[in-house]
Amino acid sequence: MASLKLLLGLIPSTAKIEQAEKALITEFEKLNAFSGSETLKKFNELKELVTSPDFLSKKKEIESLSFKGSEEYAKEKEFLSLQKAKDIVLYFKTIAGSTLKKFKELDGSEKISGYESLEKMVSSLEFREKMKTKEFKGSDDDKKLQEFTRLKSSSEIQDFFKFRKSKEYANFQNIDGSSKLARYNELKDYVASNEFKEKKAYLLDKKRFEKSDMFKSLEEYNKLSRNEDILWYFKVRDSNKFDILKSRELTFCDEFEGDNLDTKIWLTNYYWGDKLLKDNYTVGKDLQAYTEKENFEVRNSLLKIITKPQKKEGKVWSADGFMTKEFAYTSGIVNTGKSFRQKYGTFSAKIKLGNPATKSAFWMLSDKITPHIDVCRTANGKVVSDYFAAPEKRVKGSIGGKYANDFYIFTLEWTADRLVWKINDTEIFSQTNGVPNEPMYILLSGGLDKPVNSMTAMEIDWVRVYQPKK
Repeated sequence: MASLKLLLGLIPSTAKIEQAEKALITEFEKLNAFSGSETLKKFNELKELVTSPDFLSKKKEIESLSFKGSEEYAKEKEFLSLQKAKDIVLYFKTIAGSTLKKFKELDGSEKISGYESLEKMVSSLEFREKMKTKEFKGSDDDKKLQEFTRLKSSSEIQDFFKFRKSKEYANFQNIDGSSKLARYNELKDYVASNEFKEKKAYLLDKKRFEKSDMFKSLEEYNKLSRNEDILWYFKVRDSNKFDILKSRELTFCDEFEGDNLDTKIWLTNYYWGDKLLKDNYTVGKDLQAYTEKENFEVRNSLLKIITKPQKKEGKVWSADGFMTKEFAYTSGIVNTGKSFRQKYGTFSAKIKLGNPATKSAFWMLSDKITPHIDVCRTANGKVVSDYFAAPEKRVKGSIGGKYANDFYIFTLEWTADRLVWKINDTEIFSQTNGVPNEPMYILLSGGLDKPVNSMTAMEIDWVRVYQPKK
């Protein structure tokens, strides 16, 4: 049964809920016994000052920043470490010496290639057999052997191959052109810059904040913050401020950023349609055919599932099986059957359901028809939340169709012994019997069971799922 607040539309606004969620800042509840005191008045004046964006930015700049632990410190430390690294030191020693230069001059030259050809030839079994014959002495092959022997004994050739096999050359090849060398050069330029030197000098000044008038205001504020009455007041007021953040972790999120639906997350089909049928289909008496792409739009961090008059041939499933028919409308459906399923937790989405005469829905399934949970859907001009524990076993809560025409945060809180449906943190209804205990996945869908005259859309700003922290 919907509460009086829901019936009168007296629920918190979506914008306020989102602001509280993001910033964890809410209006302090004033306590009548203390709200008119001079102590609290002074505290609030100082609090307004020291928590203002201008004060916080200056405080952060003047006091919070320090050299140790700063980005500048980390970069300098990284540079000094790289500067002392054995492979970097050896690399610069190598490029400063003459051995590498001589090696590069010979590398790939005809002299080296000729030597390597001779080496291959004289090492062959065929050549060694020739050397055993009487005809070998004085032959062209003999001359080639002598030439190879001469080249092999030359210091130039020996130095070339010695360097090529050396650890020094291996180090040169490993470092030259590497990301490590690029990072070293980048850091070297940075720590030598005036920008770095000025930041370092500023960050090392430990008395920069104590020299300001801001410090006096902050000291007075801190003294009042330790006042026994102030501590009591804020302890009572903020007793559960951070409970929700401390007790949960985000397990699934899509903010619909970018220009396209993330198909790694979402199937644009029923789960079993994708797995078994390899095609879209429609259920029962629904008037729409589902499409793979045409009825989705991602723009300005919103997913739109569009339902529109459009003739399209498609499949429909009923108790008699699948058959093909021509539909007068098209729409879209997405699900996380492949990518994400979860048992228990908080399932939320910020949604504008759209025309309440359509069948827009945010719902959940497992591998069978039931359990089936509608976190929210439109039906017969209303917004409905319901639960099918079995095909003929249903409970539901219904609120006015006005909740379809703007963005609201629809939430299902699912524990082992209770299901609670909410809109903007206001309970719609709850259920304690037949609570599902198997992982379920998310579906978002548009559709129709009665004709409409024009295109309509369900808009989703985000979907988020949490589970209790272990």
